[in-house]
Amino acid sequence: LGGEQFGSVGSLVVVRLAHLNELNAQLGRQRADQLLRELGQSLYDSGNGHPGQRAGRVKGGEFAVVCPTYVSTTAAAKDIYERLRRDWLPHWEAELPDLFHLAAVPYHRDQSMGDLLTRMDTALAQAQAKGPNSWHAVEDGGAAKINLPAEQWRTLLTEAVRGGQLSLAFFPVVRGDPSQSMHQEGVIRLQMDASGQLLSAGDFMPMAANLNLTAPIDLGVVGLAIEHLQKGAGDVAVNLSAETIADFGFRNSLIQLLQGYPSLCKRLLFEVPEYGVFRQFDAFRDLARSLKGLGCRVGIEYFGQRFAESDKLASLGLDYIKVHPSYVRGISSNEGNQEFLKGLCAMAHALGIIVIALGVESKDDLPLLAQLGFDGATGPGVG
Repeated sequence: LGGEQFGSVGSLVVVRLAHLNELNAQLGRQRADQLLRELGQSLYDSGNGHPGQRAGRVKGGEFAVVCPTYVSTTAAAKDIYERLRRDWLPHWEAELPDLFHLAAVPYHRDQSMGDLLTRMDTALAQAQAKGPNSWHAVEDGGAAKINLPAEQWRTLLTEAVRGGQLSLAFFPVVRGDPSQSMHQEGVIRLQMDASGQLLSAGDFMPMAANLNLTAPIDLGVVGLAIEHLQKGAGDVAVNLSAETIADFGFRNSLIQLLQGYPSLCKRLLFEVPEYGVFRQFDAFRDLARSLKGLGCRVGIEYFGQRFAESDKLASLGLDYIKVHPSYVRGISSNEGNQEFLKGLCAMAHALGIIVIALGVESKDDLPLLAQLGFDGATGPGVG
């Protein structure tokens, strides 16, 4: 709700098991756990092909899926509901005919969590009222939406690259002392029209991915970063899209561009979101080697959800990782996350990788993050 990685609007889907206590009694603990694992796997798999879609267990018999690429809650609900009807429910419906209800509500950036959850409870009640294994979607989100046909998006994005409508907004990444800068993160913005309205990456990059336009946009971002470096001191990090890293045409163009500025490469950092790295692992490794060969630094952002596969990191030669904000927010009161992050930092440091916290909300968290092993931080609380 507070980040800019994805669009300012999206859909939240929640699956609620109808009678969790009775389920345990009827199936026994082992089979009930199996049912929960299979449900979790189906929800996790629903994110394939949908950048940023994440599933997790909220409490007891409630599971949530955040769908940033679905502005339509009906489409999000139908997609996940049909998956459950196909892959999960047939294994259990004979024993448990009234097993679950599913609801979807829209969310928008900076929305109150309390308001969102209230709307969800109402939607789940409406789903339950429809009978066993039913779903309900609420379309009225009250949030401004950017609805354009695909071809209008194609024209807008193509002209933005050609016409200089892309820009970078810069945010500091600091060490434990906020006055000590590590680098700046350059985040893309798109000027929508003559009024000067600016869209963040999450508002237009999903459509760019659908239209196979991420490569020219990413190349434009690198060009803007080079222009910025030529005018001032310090280092700049830019994001590369998950869809771009396996594009060999983009890779060749990027390398040719960077070869023209050898003195700036050591001040340029490239980062790719975690889901993109593990989806295109070999392509990312090859790209990382090419970039590091030119003197650039390479990292992974939004790291943490694939921590179980962190043994693969040794082959990448990473310079840094930026840890997902969900592990950082409220860190002072979350002992479980403190232990997890302490272990993550130790693992990364053993591989010579710098660890940076994303989404830090208060400078008061910086001393604790340093104690846990973080080398730096960024977020609204640090500037």
